[in-house]
Amino acid sequence: QDCVQSCVLTMAPLPLESFELPRISVFSFDEDYTYSLLEPVFSGLCHGADYERLSEKNQKRFASELDKCHLQSIDPADCDAYIDSLLQLCSVITRECTGKDFQQWQLGEAALSELRKAWRHFVHLISVRDFDWENLDFGGFSPGEQLFGDKAEKNPNMKMLRLVISQKLMVPLQMWALLLKLAAGHGATIPKHAMMQRR
Repeated sequence: QDCVQSCVLTMAPLPLESFELPRISVFSFDEDYTYSLLEPVFSGLCHGADYERLSEKNQKRFASELDKCHLQSIDPADCDAYIDSLLQLCSVITRECTGKDFQQWQLGEAALSELRKAWRHFVHLISVRDFDWENLDFGGFSPGEQLFGDKAEKNPNMKMLRLVISQKLMVPLQMWALLLKLAAGHGATIPKHAMMQRR
């Protein structure tokens, strides 16, 4: 009997958290695609504006900063410091891609407040960990492995990964682009989905 009890104790289940799989750096996994989503933010903004002017260092920093949201489980109710970091990085990226940072573009508090709301929406989407996010399948690829051209386009797992990345970033990137276009005097208007997010 003592032996049976000993075996039962030995086979007692471990806490659930012991089985939690390590989180993968989703945005850095396909870093080139994540970086490519910056193209519409700066396209046609001003003479010389081009997302390809962004340094490799800040391309990696952008993807890494986005990954912090889920790797560090950023709480939407307590994310001011994280959003401050994102806004600072957005300004640095804008300077590299256009020659002017947010201050030089004269983005005031009202504009930055709108961008802050958009990034808070991003944090919320990541924190929800919806079905598509939770079921991302990297298809046996290692984190950091790059797929290019047809190999990426024909891989269903990579196509889903890119869809999820673009969906999570849609609102903040569109708001970023809108605010810069307004600052440049392009007569841009706020998209309907952005207006809905503000309510």
